[in-house]
Formats: sequence, structure tokens, C-alpha cells
Amino acid sequence: MKVILLKEVKTLGKEGAVVEVSDGYAMNFLFPQNAAIQATAEAIRRMKDQEAAKERVQKKGMKVAAVLAQKLEGFELVLQEKANEAGVLYAAVTGKMAAKALRKAGFDVEEGAVRMEPVKETGERRASVSLPHGFEAEILVKVEKK
Repeated sequence: MKVILLKEVKTLGKEGAVVEVSDGYAMNFLFPQNAAIQATAEAIRRMKDQEAAKERVQKKGMKVAAVLAQKLEGFELVLQEKANEAGVLYAAVTGKMAAKALRKAGFDVEEGAVRMEPVKETGERRASVSLPHGFEAEILVKVEKK
């Protein structure tokens, strides 16, 4: 019996693969585990349609990430934090805080996307922003006294 794997099965293959298995194995193991469905012409067509839809979504996501990377490249992020007279911050500025400020500025970045060493005094630092699909942008983080 030909089946389409709905999830990876170590002995058979990866998700979406069409494989030939015995009827008993399909009926007693794969179907009850929701690991496969019977490979009918309709099921194969539906699977191909789903793969095409995933590919379209991925291409759109790639375009969005590219545009975001262009907008972020060279962006100056100004953060105002409490500091003493010498310019030493009371609390370090982290990448997580910078990502939150970028979201407030209207950029769609994830919480852990900004990579930078913790900043402990006022001044300027360069930071790298990791975006989906392998895109990266470099921003300038300016920390000023509040």
C-alpha cells in the first residue's frame, strides 16, 4: 500500500514522502499514530497544493525580511537610561531591551534578535540584528543619560 507520511518516521522517510509499506503496517501502526494517510490521487494533489502554499508564504516572508533588513541597516536607536554623573548606567542595556525599543519604533523584530554586549555606560555601540531567512542588519545603539 502506498502512503504519504504526515510526519517523519525513522525507518521510512521524512514528512511528505510517498512510500510503499505493507497493509498491516499501515493499518496497525501508521494510521492509528496519524503518521501517514493512504496515497490516493486526491491526497497527493492536496499535498502538492499545501507544499506550493508553504513555498509562497516562505517567499513572501523572505521579501518582508529583506525589506526590514534594508530599513534597519544603519538605523540609530536612542535609549535614555538612568546614569550617574560619570555616565555609568545603573542597569546595563541588553540586546533584549534594544529589541523591545525597536518594536516600539515600529520594527517587527523578535525578542532575542539583537546581539550586542551589555552596555554599562553612556555612548554609542554597534549591534547586529538577526532576522528570519538569514538576513542581518547592523544598527547603532546610542545610550544617553535620562
